[in-house]
Amino acid sequence: MDRTKLFLEESALISLDVKQFTFFSFPPWSVPSINYIDPFSLLHKASTAPVVFYQVFNLHRSLYSQYVPVFTDGSKSINHVGCSVAFPDSVSAYRLNAALSIYTAEATAISCALQRISSENTRQFCIYTDSMSVLQSLQQTDSSNNPVICDILLQMEDLRNKGFDILFCWVPSHTGIKGNELADSAAKSALVPLNSAVPLSDVTCFIRKHINKMWQQLWDLQEQNKLHSLKPFLGRWPGVPVRRKDVILTRLRIGHTRFTHKHLLFAEPAPICTSCQAPYSVLHILIECPVFTFQRQSFFNATFLSLQDVVGENPHPGVFSFLQSIGFLNHI
Repeated sequence: MDRTKLFLEESALISLDVKQFTFFSFPPWSVPSINYIDPFSLLHKASTAPVVFYQVFNLHRSLYSQYVPVFTDGSKSINHVGCSVAFPDSVSAYRLNAALSIYTAEATAISCALQRISSENTRQFCIYTDSMSVLQSLQQTDSSNNPVICDILLQMEDLRNKGFDILFCWVPSHTGIKGNELADSAAKSALVPLNSAVPLSDVTCFIRKHINKMWQQLWDLQEQNKLHSLKPFLGRWPGVPVRRKDVILTRLRIGHTRFTHKHLLFAEPAPICTSCQAPYSVLHILIECPVFTFQRQSFFNATFLSLQDVVGENPHPGVFSFLQSIGFLNHI
């Protein structure tokens, strides 16, 4: 219990307010249908100049000029989470709990915009966001497990009953669209705290990341561990599709093979390299032994390598051919 309490204090979760899932106040068959506009659907961001996005947006605004533009954005960095809402006459920005995901920050910005809209006299608004994932969640309500999305749907239903006409539109980020750039800048520098509860899914993700961070800090201290030099950063490495090759790579990485360690099972002396008079090890065979210099040059195109170069996260393509050529492959 003490360890758990200490962890919660260190991760700033001791007083965290977890947001409860809000069930709809209307039956499932009357869940509000929310569709969004995507005037940029035919454009690929990577191959399209920002000026083109800007021109398409201006054309879109000319078609929907009767709708008041409202830009929303969320931002998340290592020590900062924020959201912002940009109306034509003002910009509001809020600092959010660090445990919130960028997805929830984007959704919170939309919720804040709807809250402001509810007090306006104008009835037609178009909310612009660069979060396609939030828009898709609003459109496919049955697949959402985020309570902020449910809050937005409840707000939309209430506003529609009051005669509001609200559209949603996706805009690409960092393409020179003034309102989006303004909201982005405000979200990144938000200082005014917004006391909002954190969805359970975000809390779970935050705890997992914090534990991984603590684990990495402990691993950073293990510099004398032979595995540390091979894998300094914790995390999953991609597997090899062929099971036999995957087993061989794993044994090479941990340094335990049949050839180098079977003497322990039979209580025999450790095998010694006849050329170097050094104990056989995976490091010696793959990297150090001068007997295999020619093979290293042939299969690795290099004579000076590290173990990480050969069997690291992205194993060298020639490693299995090298092992085969020196006769070591079937002794692993």
